[in-house]
Amino acid sequence: MAKFPSLQSVIDLTLKTVYRFPFEFFATLIGTIYSLIIIDNIDNKTDQFNIKVVICSSLCLVLFLSLSLYFESKISKNWIRFAISIFLGGLIALFVFNLSEEITFIEGLQLFVLSIALHLLVSFAGFIPKKYYQVEFWEFNKQLFIRIITSGIYSSVLYVGLALAITAVTKLFNVEFYKEIYGDLFIIIAGLFNTIFFLAGIPETNNTAAPIILNYPKGLKNFTQYVLMPLISLYLVILISYEAKIVVTFSLPVGWVSYLVLIFAIFGILSFLLIHPIAKETGNLWMRTFSRWFYFLLVPLLGLLFWAILYRVNLYGFTHERYYVLLLSIWLSVVVAYFIIQKQPKIKFIPISMCLFGLLSIAGPQSADSISKHSQLLRFEQYMKIVKKDKFTFKQEQDLSSIVTFLEENYGVKVLLPFTGNKLTTLIKKDKTPNSSQIMEAFGLQYRSDYDKNENDENYFNYNFNGNDKINNVHGYDLSFTLSNFGSFEDDEGVKFNDKIYKVKSVKQNYGLDLQINQDRIPLKIYDFINSNSAFELNDNSDEKITQKIETVKYDILITYSSVNGSKKGKIKTVENYEIKVLVKIKN
Repeated sequence: MAKFPSLQSVIDLTLKTVYRFPFEFFATLIGTIYSLIIIDNIDNKTDQFNIKVVICSSLCLVLFLSLSLYFESKISKNWIRFAISIFLGGLIALFVFNLSEEITFIEGLQLFVLSIALHLLVSFAGFIPKKYYQVEFWEFNKQLFIRIITSGIYSSVLYVGLALAITAVTKLFNVEFYKEIYGDLFIIIAGLFNTIFFLAGIPETNNTAAPIILNYPKGLKNFTQYVLMPLISLYLVILISYEAKIVVTFSLPVGWVSYLVLIFAIFGILSFLLIHPIAKETGNLWMRTFSRWFYFLLVPLLGLLFWAILYRVNLYGFTHERYYVLLLSIWLSVVVAYFIIQKQPKIKFIPISMCLFGLLSIAGPQSADSISKHSQLLRFEQYMKIVKKDKFTFKQEQDLSSIVTFLEENYGVKVLLPFTGNKLTTLIKKDKTPNSSQIMEAFGLQYRSDYDKNENDENYFNYNFNGNDKINNVHGYDLSFTLSNFGSFEDDEGVKFNDKIYKVKSVKQNYGLDLQINQDRIPLKIYDFINSNSAFELNDNSDEKITQKIETVKYDILITYSSVNGSKKGKIKTVENYEIKVLVKIKN
């Protein structure tokens, strides 16, 4: 019969863990304290300093763990480990506290990539200074993964149990706790308990008394063999078939196919890693075949991947998202080449190479930020040369608008000054932080969002009624409301008329929508009406009011069209957006 651990054994294990990982515990403690400060001041504006301390603590925790595993395996003096931990921890703190006062999207992306790189470092840090054994490396990371899941389960159960206990005391004994107690409890358990519990179960990579021995779970084999690998194979067939289609039809790949290939490749590599220890065993023919041919089958997909992403980069330049798609494509090519060329490849190459690629993308001239900024500035400069000579097309205005938005939002308007002469000088004197629309106007151009349509495009129609901001006469009608295709309309309270409550809601249909008044449904065939009326075509900012009347036994309905747009093929219009004002007269 299993025995519960004594309090003394729990204390001893905790102290042993803290002694083994002192810097990790200190980082956890600092992060927990400042997280509690943030929670307790949640009603006020959060101090960015506190947020940065928490971010710094979480990054340092992972960094310190990597260093502990490295020096534990190397069996070196503690003062060397402490000195290097303090130095590298200081660099992390310097990086975090040099970020903007309010962390931008790009800086958040840098922190995210740095976090992934440091987590990857944990997976192989303990195997850098010692002789490498493939099975030992795999088992170590399996135990880490299981420990993460176990820590999460224990922490979740403990939090739910204590939170219910607090609730029970509150309800049964009328004890009033402070309102942040549940948040504080979550932070303490997720911060201190979860971290110490996880650290306590990390195996030592250089302990001869307790060596790391392979223990392959049968459930993992079944999951990989019967669930993950069949799904990977299905996506492989789909992607190769799609590649064959674009080769035969000489068509260009759709943009999002690059994401699909990357997701497939990453999950395929995960499957490869999961089955690696048993892939060559007798009786595992399917696994052995997958392990042998997986990287060869990735080669044609790499061509599709590079074609898709380089085509987008050639058209629109680099952004951070395109940079990372291309970087992952290059990393994937390196991994594929390594596993095809090497006769006895080492699986630690995968996390090591990804970690290095991630670190290289964070700072320096080769980083995502530097290349994206330089690429878009170069495109902006080219447009500034064109604007002096030629009139811009709609597409050029739209493209330049996206460039200006990217640069202004991420780097500020001052980054544009070296390429604009005096065109922005007057604007900046009036407003130090002008928006993209104001900047485009300073160039004598119109701001065009990605959602704007070319009004002169024969394949597009657009109608906007100029009288929307005027007072309208609704005499003779009892109900008035506005409908659009963006969402459904429903009025639960209703309107009282002649001692009867009328409740209204709309239901989308393929011909427009149904207007339901109490139990009565009235079809509003909006799309048919738009197709039959030529006044909607190329009629932007119109003074002509377009109305539609519908009569039933109980109601007279007048629809006034505020705006309609969509695509057109021949005489057939496909509506993308519409907004209508509806007046309803209730007949006696």
